Amino acid sequence: MEGKITKGLGGIYSVRTSSGDTVSASARGIFRKAKITPTVGDNVIISPSGDPDVEYVIDKIEKRKNWLIRPPVANIDVLILCFAVKDPEPDLKLLDKMLIICGLLDIKPCIIFTKCDLNDEYGQSLFETYKKAGFDCFRSGIDEDIDPEEIIKVGGKNAIFGFAGPSGVGKSTLCNGLLEGDIMKVGDISDRLKRGKHTTRHVELFDFFGGFIMDTPGFTSLSLLELGVEYKSVILGYPEIAKEGLNCRFDDCRHASERDCSVIENIGVTIDEGRYSRYREFEEELYQKRNEYTGRKKFYYEQ
Repeated sequence: MEGKITKGLGGIYSVRTSSGDTVSASARGIFRKAKITPTVGDNVIISPSGDPDVEYVIDKIEKRKNWLIRPPVANIDVLILCFAVKDPEPDLKLLDKMLIICGLLDIKPCIIFTKCDLNDEYGQSLFETYKKAGFDCFRSGIDEDIDPEEIIKVGGKNAIFGFAGPSGVGKSTLCNGLLEGDIMKVGDISDRLKRGKHTTRHVELFDFFGGFIMDTPGFTSLSLLELGVEYKSVILGYPEIAKEGLNCRFDDCRHASERDCSVIENIGVTIDEGRYSRYREFEEELYQKRNEYTGRKKFYYEQ
């Protein structure tokens, strides 16, 4: 039977079959020998195992559209990036890194700025900056709920939506609101560390308007260098810079100090200064290290 992995714990996978049933399955040894781990979101082929405790076994993993190791998910259509405007303070470098990764993996990003009630002016400023850059953006707070229908419009029905972002920004709360139930465990902020406590321990798909939605464990760091991102790929997280770059004098303009660079000329006009600064930081770091970490794309792409 065909199916999709909706959860995996301890080597046992929950698989939603094409008939709508959810069954338990283990993975054949061939995957372990090939160093392939079945992942939530994988489309798989299963067959009866003959084991009364785990009735099915995964025979085949279909080719993945994309594969993200952190959080460990496959075949994501839309990644909802959640960042609080306060408690914890937004890490815009992390946000931009995640936008670059979305561009690399052909994942449509959607940004939600949470806790806007704690700093409405800053929340609106961030919203306008990233909306102007070309991203689907939303605000949320105590008095600002997000209509699930608006989220659906970003990816369409039958899509797989994932939540990602640092801990403590309200991903689980948002997920519960969209799913209209207390499915995810909600945490709080560490008084000592001033950052979120990890409450989501595993990845799981939940039904969402004909498709699926998932919450994911939070994280606070991401290295483009160690993930094998090439310097020319940084532009994928900056559509406003890519658009303005079409007007540059040179086709291979890095938008650093070249003559007649339209990007530089439009900093503070069509391009946010902070976004440009982060673009240059990432691009320069990877440019200097472009001959290192070759072949590391296996972290993100199915080989």
